[in-house]
Amino acid sequence: MTSTGAASRRANTALLSSLAGLTSLGVLLQGLWAGLFVPVGDGGDYDDTWVGVHAAGAWVTLLLAAATTVVAFVRHRARRDLWGAALVLTLLLVVEIGLGSAIADGKSGAAAAVHIPLALLIMALTVWLPFRARRA
Repeated sequence: MTSTGAASRRANTALLSSLAGLTSLGVLLQGLWAGLFVPVGDGGDYDDTWVGVHAAGAWVTLLLAAATTVVAFVRHRARRDLWGAALVLTLLLVVEIGLGSAIADGKSGAAAAVHIPLALLIMALTVWLPFRARRA
């Protein structure tokens, strides 16, 4: 591989890694913001301000994940592991937002039982993806 080809590959990978890293940051912040509004113990209401921040952050994180998926597919089409994982991440975030909406609407108490463990799975995927992208 020529030095120009290697530099081009690094630039493509850097863009994907950057987007995946920003998505990871969004997921991490979601956990932080949730911790600021989830009541602990028997009492307490949700802090509506942080619920709103958490909801807005979910949509921003979804947009970042979708951008990661597009870049992975367009620039790394041969790397099915990358664009496939990015697509799965995007779809899991859609499910996560749906569960969060059900919790906020009070429609499903069981949604929280899935929402939080799914968030941990999403976090694991967002940590794995940038590392995998850097791998040749």
